[in-house]
Parts: sequence; C-alpha cells; structure tokens
Amino acid sequence: MTIEAPSAPSITIAIQPFNDLDAGLLLEVRKGIEKAFGPIDIVVLKPCELPAMAYYPPRGRYRAEKLLQYLDAVRNRAHTKIVGLTSKDISTTKGEHVDWGIFGFANLNSTACVVSTFRLKSGPPSEALFFQRVRRVVNHELGHTFGLLHCDQAGCLMRDAMGSIKTVDDGPGEFCIRCTRHIRQALGRRG
Repeated sequence: MTIEAPSAPSITIAIQPFNDLDAGLLLEVRKGIEKAFGPIDIVVLKPCELPAMAYYPPRGRYRAEKLLQYLDAVRNRAHTKIVGLTSKDISTTKGEHVDWGIFGFANLNSTACVVSTFRLKSGPPSEALFFQRVRRVVNHELGHTFGLLHCDQAGCLMRDAMGSIKTVDDGPGEFCIRCTRHIRQALGRRG
C-alpha cells in the first residue's frame, strides 16, 4: 500500500485595484509577488471604487482598518489572500497619533492587506524606484498576512519602515533566511 504525501495547500492571491490606480502598476505588483513567494496563483480583480465608509474627512484619507474590513467582505473565498491597491493616502491609529499616514497595512495571520502608492512617490522617484517600492511594500504586507512579524535582521523585507521611505529603499528587498523559512512553511513548501 502506497501512502501519498499530502499536497501543498492551494494558495491564491487576489489583487484588488481601486479605480484610482494606474493599471500599468498591476503587472509590476504581480511580478513582485511571484518573485518573493515563488510559484503562486495570482488573480487580478476588476477595479472598483474605494468604499465611502473608509473615508476620513478630517484629513482626506482612507482608514486602513476599514479598507481591510471591506476587502475581507468582498474577497471570494477561493482566494487565500487579497491585496488592495490604491493611490490615495491611507492611515491608521499609531500610539498618540489618531491618524498616522502609512505605506500599507495588514493584520497578522489575516486574509487582507492594503497598500497605498501615495507616500511611495516621495522624492519623486524614477519609475523603476517607484515600482520597486510598491513591490516591496506589497510583499511586506503579504508577509504579515502569512504570520510574519517585523524582523530585526538588517535588509530583511520585513523590517519596520518606521514611516521612513529610506527603510523601504534599503537592502535587497527580499526576506531574510528566517522569514523565508516561515513563508515556505506557511505556503506548505519544503526546504
């Protein structure tokens, strides 16, 4: 009698662009996810409007927590994770700051994350640097959804940006060995 090893779970990542996002960026995001996570199913969804319930009028931003709620509600259950992408500014509460502007947001071991390109245009960067920043922040936030905490390893993609674009730009833009092992395990891969 032959016992087959269980196959790795099927992982599908959905990319949910909001209508304000440049469609040309989606290919870059897709390539970045494939490079960081290896062979994985990626689905690009039809662009949709940003939900009005997430808008924060006092600062003209969108609240990241509410965007995650929205993404979780619209996520097809066949999709393991969903990444929302917007060019609008997003924020969360951080310490004494009720409305702290951020690059991206995810909860640990969750299904949804959101990334804004708004603050990634600081500089302004060349197109190549801008694409690199977006890929790095998307993969960082996806890392959180797969259970990765911020990492203290210099150059690791999971370093806390601490609100600094310089941190996003530093290093090779890859997971360190420890974080890579965690991701491989979360994806059901050996080695």
